[in-house]
Amino acid sequence: MADNEKKPVITHLPAILTGSAALLAALTTVYVNIRNDLKDEPAAPPAVTTPSIPMTAKPAEPAAPQQLRLQLQRVAVQQDGAVGTADWRFAVEADGQPLFSFEQESMTSEGGRNILVLGEDRGVDATLQLQPGKRIPITIKGWRGGWLKKSSDPLVSGEGWLSAAGALTPISVKAEEPKKGAFTFYFSAISEKD
Repeated sequence: MADNEKKPVITHLPAILTGSAALLAALTTVYVNIRNDLKDEPAAPPAVTTPSIPMTAKPAEPAAPQQLRLQLQRVAVQQDGAVGTADWRFAVEADGQPLFSFEQESMTSEGGRNILVLGEDRGVDATLQLQPGKRIPITIKGWRGGWLKKSSDPLVSGEGWLSAAGALTPISVKAEEPKKGAFTFYFSAISEKD
């Protein structure tokens, strides 16, 4: 069939019927909406029912706090803050209370040697009580060792949150100028059964 030949009207009939049905549905919807708007009857408020509580039900006991053992797994060094290697001392606090501290000599940001894996024998863990629905702020402070620039103020710091057992979100610990020291601390929180 050539393109310039006229097609019979019957071939357009399905499209015409479909369009007519859509128009009829739209007009019906408009009519129903207008008719409902013209009614003077206010809509009845929904009925509110209160569940009945039997008198023999005991009040729910508050959930007990969860015992967690917070353990430092590893530290990644982005910047050691020195030309060669640097000695660092770190303190970890929970909700402003000291948990543990440790020293590490010869930390380096040199690729392949910049991950410090800490074992359970290092004493880099502590037991905490986590109240249900609460979070505990975990703060890390660090001081660089050496002959010069001894200060009571930490050179690096960072904060994260303990909210449940499992792996914590890594905590970034760095100086105001990251080239003076930048680290990432990886913790886990293990549930201790009573």
